[in-house]
Amino acid sequence: MVRPLATSLLALTLGAGSALADVTPAQVWENLQKYSADYGYQVSGDVEDAGGTLTVTDAVFTMAGEAGTTSATIPQMTFQETGDARVRVVIEGDMAVDSRFTVPAPQPDTPADAPADAPDAGTDAPAPAETVEMTMTGTIKLPGNEMVVSGTPEDMLYEYTYPTMAFDFTLPTEPGKDVTIPVTGTVTDLTGSQRNVAADGGIDSTFDMKAAQAEMQIDALVPGEGAGGAGSGSMDFHVAVTNLTGKGTAKTPGQSFDLGSQLAQALAAGLTFDATLTYETLQGSFEVAGKDDSGQDQNAKGSFGSGASDIAVRMSDQGLGYKAASADAKAEMTVNTLPFPISYAVRQISAEMLLPVSKGDAAQPFKFAYVLDGLTFSDAIWNLFDPTSQLPRDPASLTVDLSGEAVLSQDLFDPALAQPPADAGADAAPEAPFAPKSLTVNKVALDAVGAKADIAGTLEFGDNPNEPVGKLNGSFEGVNGLMDKLVTMGLVPQEQMMGLRMMLAMFAKPVDGQPDQLTSEIEFREGGSIFANGQQVK
Repeated sequence: MVRPLATSLLALTLGAGSALADVTPAQVWENLQKYSADYGYQVSGDVEDAGGTLTVTDAVFTMAGEAGTTSATIPQMTFQETGDARVRVVIEGDMAVDSRFTVPAPQPDTPADAPADAPDAGTDAPAPAETVEMTMTGTIKLPGNEMVVSGTPEDMLYEYTYPTMAFDFTLPTEPGKDVTIPVTGTVTDLTGSQRNVAADGGIDSTFDMKAAQAEMQIDALVPGEGAGGAGSGSMDFHVAVTNLTGKGTAKTPGQSFDLGSQLAQALAAGLTFDATLTYETLQGSFEVAGKDDSGQDQNAKGSFGSGASDIAVRMSDQGLGYKAASADAKAEMTVNTLPFPISYAVRQISAEMLLPVSKGDAAQPFKFAYVLDGLTFSDAIWNLFDPTSQLPRDPASLTVDLSGEAVLSQDLFDPALAQPPADAGADAAPEAPFAPKSLTVNKVALDAVGAKADIAGTLEFGDNPNEPVGKLNGSFEGVNGLMDKLVTMGLVPQEQMMGLRMMLAMFAKPVDGQPDQLTSEIEFREGGSIFANGQQVK
């Protein structure tokens, strides 16, 4: 139910309503209901229309799906003409959020030597799995909120101001247990605007927002179930970001869909979403204290943070894309069972992913990329296995950049995708819908502890994905020197290292005149055979 709740907060607290400015407050309320319906919500409320002012009490926005129901209730909404061709919208009172969803019921532990239950005679299919209901509740406070709408029925601009948005949620922990975790947070100086333009029966939207700070805190106690408080504990978690900004575009089709169970149909009908979120700094801390199953104390505390970061998400029937980058990340943690703190820092982290979402016979592009640049560890960690500093402690880096094409046999957001085949057992895993057709290794590189590796190449896939055709080329530097140091340090016995060197010689050969530089060409041929530097290894 995370997606319905997130949509509720976006649509309700950020003013995502098709409000008309040059018309009556009644038409503003009508358009708010229509916009909400486009995202799968049912809207109700007691309306009192006094002409220049319309009041809605007990406004309820509900999304019901196969997995559960999410609702947001607003005590009062006031729509008032301003006298200058605009409409002012105010939310009065605390917004109440209630989300109820079902999950598989916990199963009792079965002894390893217990016989398996025999199926009943004449039973063709296993009984439906038992489920239990879990509930998340909370409130959202918006003191001093205001949204002002202007424009025309076909092209509307609304601007909102929320000096403070505070939320307080109670989250369930485990199915079947009456234990919850409180989550609180605030967003300060939140302002923004959204423009909605009617198009092809739906709405094209552009939006932007900014906030001075957003923070969240968890302060929870977990009761223990064992003797002497075993398994009990407490957790205090806090995170805050500064100078938060967001912008993007969205398009809704003319039809209404339950996005919890009909996202695939909505995308096929034209639903799109493209948004970018940035922040200037992130700082967080945590402290955990408790007892393990044997009753021994377990304590940990730490902090983490990063500099400028950005996250981008886009979704349409052409694919699901995700891209993120963060600078100057760092973390430090102390644990009562370790005599030293654990700390590390990273100069730059970035990740990118593109997945096809719509089934089809034609191959569609995919991508996965990850960069970890400038990774350093504290000397306390290095000294665990290298107290004499024989290994270089220069910043390490890792780069993975893969792309290709695949055929998608089933919509990625089809709920049936999570179900095993009808003729399989209840414990069988669902079938993978991806059939790769090509894979390009643009770059896989590692630079750490004085050794470097760089691999690139292209593979093509036919009917059998286990028998690709193509080549991978690699270059390696400092590997032999690293092996010598690992033996000298006593981390790897000489006998084991000899076996590793023999295996390495099968797949890589030295560069003439440069014994500590190696190259490798791995060729995959039709029929499943594999050659390394011209020698068949399979």
